[in-house]
Amino acid sequence: MGVCWCKDKAPDEESPYEASPERCRVYKPFDSVIVDRLVLEMLSLIASFVDNEEESPVSLVKLHVIADKEDGWIQVVSSMVNVIPLEDPFGPSAITILFDDCPLPSKESVRRVTELFELSSQRANTGDLNVRVERNICVVLGCIAEKLAGPNSVAVLTENTLDYLLTFLITRREACIVLFALIALEKFAHTTENKLSIKNRLEREPVNPLLVLEELAESEDYLWRQVGFCAKWALDNLFIVEGRKLSYEVVDMTGINVILNSHDVSEYLKISCNGLEARCDSYSFESVRCTFQVDEGCWYYESVIITPGVMQIGWATKNSHFLNLEGYGIGDDLYSLSYDGCRKLVWYKARSTAVSEVRAWRPGDVLGCLIDIGAREVIFALNGERLQPCREIFETTRYGFFAAASFMAFQQCRFNFGHEPFRYPPTDRPFSTFNEFGQLTDEEKKVVPRRVYLEQLRCSSVKEDSCTLCFDDTPCCILEPCGHRGFCSLCTSQLKECPMCRAAILNIRREDT
Repeated sequence: MGVCWCKDKAPDEESPYEASPERCRVYKPFDSVIVDRLVLEMLSLIASFVDNEEESPVSLVKLHVIADKEDGWIQVVSSMVNVIPLEDPFGPSAITILFDDCPLPSKESVRRVTELFELSSQRANTGDLNVRVERNICVVLGCIAEKLAGPNSVAVLTENTLDYLLTFLITRREACIVLFALIALEKFAHTTENKLSIKNRLEREPVNPLLVLEELAESEDYLWRQVGFCAKWALDNLFIVEGRKLSYEVVDMTGINVILNSHDVSEYLKISCNGLEARCDSYSFESVRCTFQVDEGCWYYESVIITPGVMQIGWATKNSHFLNLEGYGIGDDLYSLSYDGCRKLVWYKARSTAVSEVRAWRPGDVLGCLIDIGAREVIFALNGERLQPCREIFETTRYGFFAAASFMAFQQCRFNFGHEPFRYPPTDRPFSTFNEFGQLTDEEKKVVPRRVYLEQLRCSSVKEDSCTLCFDDTPCCILEPCGHRGFCSLCTSQLKECPMCRAAILNIRREDT
């Protein structure tokens, strides 16, 4: 991504690099002050980095080059832990971005880093804990676990590291540390051996700390609410407790007729058991649509902002593609439109328009999303304060809209499709709510854990006329111009190329037309 940052530049006397025929820069003994500065510079640039086709920031490329050497990787990690501020909404996401762009670390590098941090239960119990540093260490450990799945991940999760992370959950220290310690444990649990080790340690406690933390899922303190959400998700998906019913089996869905569609979602997004709250803890850009489609009239819904970072919330159609690994989400194509209140940008066709009418959103803020198909207007409002109407999407799309959202790492929000009174309803025009007109069967209301869903698929029989991709819905679409068929509308909405011949898809035609 991007081009060589040193092109056409003379060597810098302060730079920790020197020219070489083999590569543009060769690492020399680094200066921690320089690396600290580059990390903070990279953090400040993330807010303005709004184009997926844009070249990588120079500071990010420099850090990548530094991290190409073992000592350099260790210094980059150390600098991130020590200098990324607690209050910056991009902080944890910046760590994931840098890890994703850096070379895969060796097991020896990771071992040296964990020794450098001196991880232990004693450290986690220190009275004068540096909240910023410990939060960043937990984020780093989670990123390492995500990058080093398998035997290397097992080697990283030593007894001391496990003690360190679990102590935060047991003693319930500052919420931001507990949150990222829990997320790190979740990522380590992607490796089966680690998962069993963590589960055994949790069961050895007099009271499983996750059972205590999940009670915070409805907290009005938005940091602890995130902890509760993640604890409940972990208990449902990873660290199963005997005798505890899964959340979807006990949640009250009375009066809820529209939810986030757990079958129309990118791979790593977490959805609450009532289908109204979503969270991303992956480095990818995760997206979801709701279960109700609108084709005419005026409609409104609200989102409560739980985290202050990058989310793109708005409207999408079935033609919108969820390209989570490429960083494309709602508002990044012709068929969707969204608002990112962290960077104060309206997104359409992967291009952003700056907004000056409102401040950046904060936890507890309410984003109102209105679409008036007859008037061809989309209007976003933050706590009732309206932005300028958006009309571009109606040049390509006239019907088939869904409420939709995309999430950067460690972001979360809660949706209200009309099952509760709206906080800031529009007053200048009549509107309809999804919940008033939506219909879901009891089965469709179940947001089952992914492992349960996969087990159900394994045990289910496949009909002969099933879609050749999902083996679920009935095939009804023909791809043009190649003419291949056998796919359902949901699968074809996520395709750019024919899975049979790899030809570009220019049009999708229903078999009955």
